[in-house]
Amino acid sequence: MKLLLVRHGQTRFNVERRFLGRTDAELDEEGCKQVFCLAQVYGGQRRVFSSPLRRAMQTASGLGNPIPVPGLMEMDMGELEGLSREEMDERFPGLLATWFEDPTHFRPPGGETLAETQERGWRALQEILGEGGEEEVRVVVTHQLLLAGILCRLSGVPLSAFRQFSHGNTGVTTLELGPEGPRICSLNDLAHLSPAP
Repeated sequence: MKLLLVRHGQTRFNVERRFLGRTDAELDEEGCKQVFCLAQVYGGQRRVFSSPLRRAMQTASGLGNPIPVPGLMEMDMGELEGLSREEMDERFPGLLATWFEDPTHFRPPGGETLAETQERGWRALQEILGEGGEEEVRVVVTHQLLLAGILCRLSGVPLSAFRQFSHGNTGVTTLELGPEGPRICSLNDLAHLSPAP
């Protein structure tokens, strides 16, 4: 089975570098262009699963007829939602340092931890992989932190190493799932955004 993990297209929050978890932001104009390019390469998939958040569903709709999966939603950022880093530092002094010290168990005020996000996303992925025939391509459209958590789990590395699995908007990671376990074929592939030669 081949598994494509895709990050959603660009939103205004991404451009402004604001914390974006459960806020239901739409794709901006550039994000819509990214999805168009993504669809030229990966469109027409039969099995597409997506976070139900609008930015993910808009992205997934360019690839096929997506099935919303609540477990694929981004980490709940609680009271950090919509804040810039500067606004966070002003409202919650020292909080960023706490996050860097223990990213796995850090809990934003009113939110969830990265470990909880990873566990939720992992359960959702297991359900997705358990559906239908093994020969199919499965596409999962989700969010940066949840993607990173899943890839840490698949790769057998600690969750604290999540930054090594950073994805650009509409970045695609391709995995082959066989009897010997998952094999990452490509990580954060953004070639679909490159202009044709």
